[in-house]
Amino acid sequence: MFHATLDSTKTWKQIVDALATLLTEVNFVISEKGLELCQLDSSKAAMIDLSLPAGVFQEYNCSDTHKVCLGVDELVKISKRMSGDDRLEFSIDEKGQKFVIRMVGQADRKFSLMMLTPPDEDRKSKAMPYDTRAEIYADAFKQAVKDIGVVSGHIRIIAKDNSLSFTGGGDIGEANVTLKTGEESPLYDLEVKKESTAMYALSYLNDIIKAISSDTMTLQYASDKPLQIEFQVAEGGTIKFILAPRIERR
Repeated sequence: MFHATLDSTKTWKQIVDALATLLTEVNFVISEKGLELCQLDSSKAAMIDLSLPAGVFQEYNCSDTHKVCLGVDELVKISKRMSGDDRLEFSIDEKGQKFVIRMVGQADRKFSLMMLTPPDEDRKSKAMPYDTRAEIYADAFKQAVKDIGVVSGHIRIIAKDNSLSFTGGGDIGEANVTLKTGEESPLYDLEVKKESTAMYALSYLNDIIKAISSDTMTLQYASDKPLQIEFQVAEGGTIKFILAPRIERR
């Protein structure tokens, strides 16, 4: 048995939009702890890790562990039909193998989605080792990605003791954005265990930054290692994007 309610359609839309940046199907694991997802995109170059503890929901009851596989396109279409003052109710019709989303507002609307066959493999979230951890205002990171994208298809991130730099270049020129720690800086916390440099594809980051719905975010990485971007959703929920590095041949 599973039943949960959520008062904020905005929160649910943010979650669905984030999942849609990388995935065509979503594989939720729903348990008494909450709703979780840890999934690679089709190219296996990026991963999304979603955690929505039971406390995020206004009501939450789950007596078993359920694997729920759904098409992203259908979730996106349904989320667009939600009104701002709707209360959302989620449940599972186990007999019909359907995931039920009910919207209670001026009208009482219900969508029942056929559940797809979930993958056999369960992917677990793992703590990622890092040499650099930065807490930054999301707008500053989004602007840096867009600035580098003017001249390049990739972005190099360089971390030193008190600064985080974003660089890129191509046939038409080069771009550099440097943020230094300080009272007025959008880079409000920086931990550098060791100077780090790594390169990542902007084709992925341009999509990822559209999904960042929080004012602040945390960035973690190490030289030539995956980049993890984490931000909060609702109170207590988190979304992480993990992107593989682009390794240059030397």
